[in-house]
Amino acid sequence: MRVHHHLVLLMSLVTITFLSEAKILMADEIDTTDSGDAQTSMDSPASTLGLAPPEGAIVLFDGSNLDAWEPFSFLKINPKQDQKEIQWKIVDGQSLQIALDHNGKRRKQFLCTKEKFRDYSLHLEFQLPKDGGQGNSGVFFGPLYELQILDSAAKRVAGLSDCGAIYQIAPPTVNAALPLGEWQTVDLDYQSARFDKAGHRIERDAARVSIRLNGKLIHDDVKLSLRRNKYAAFPEEPTSPIVLQEHGSPVKFRNIWLVENND
Repeated sequence: MRVHHHLVLLMSLVTITFLSEAKILMADEIDTTDSGDAQTSMDSPASTLGLAPPEGAIVLFDGSNLDAWEPFSFLKINPKQDQKEIQWKIVDGQSLQIALDHNGKRRKQFLCTKEKFRDYSLHLEFQLPKDGGQGNSGVFFGPLYELQILDSAAKRVAGLSDCGAIYQIAPPTVNAALPLGEWQTVDLDYQSARFDKAGHRIERDAARVSIRLNGKLIHDDVKLSLRRNKYAAFPEEPTSPIVLQEHGSPVKFRNIWLVENND
């Protein structure tokens, strides 16, 4: 009986070893790459840095001109609408850099798209300067919800005013910010609020947004029913411009385009 038990145990160990080695061989033979997949692994999302606009996209800035942009006016920002020219500069042949002065005098200037949009997927890239303080800036979408741009890469947890936050509304679920001097990507899917025939916003159909920063999902289908920043008085309408903020730092932007999703 003891011999029989030893034989059974030995056969079981051989079987387990064989199956384990077979699984390893099978795993080695499986091709886990997928050229059409935007994410190579759960921990290492594929970068969209330099991603070319697809067919049908609206190119807002490709380094060649600023035809899609104009000075923004709201509240204390260009209140008299007397900023007729764009003071921001095209540098490096491909980047749009915030300029803090106009004709030798300090002048705050935001830029906005001439065109307004409803539902869209927006791509842009930005770089925080190494000598520009905290690299403070922002991208406004919809009725001036702000995606915060800031030097907060060193923080373990990002808050309501850190890079990737929907300013004063929702912090990013993960701190995906990169250090100063590195180009970073924003991929933002925005759905405008819906309105009834009288022009009133339908609460159940409030605006929504999903955002990836440097390939990492930091906001997943967030409902935007509240506006808490100082631009909350901006009228909420079915369409709105994209706005780039100047906040005292020469931040650079490039490769800005969007695809409308109005089907």
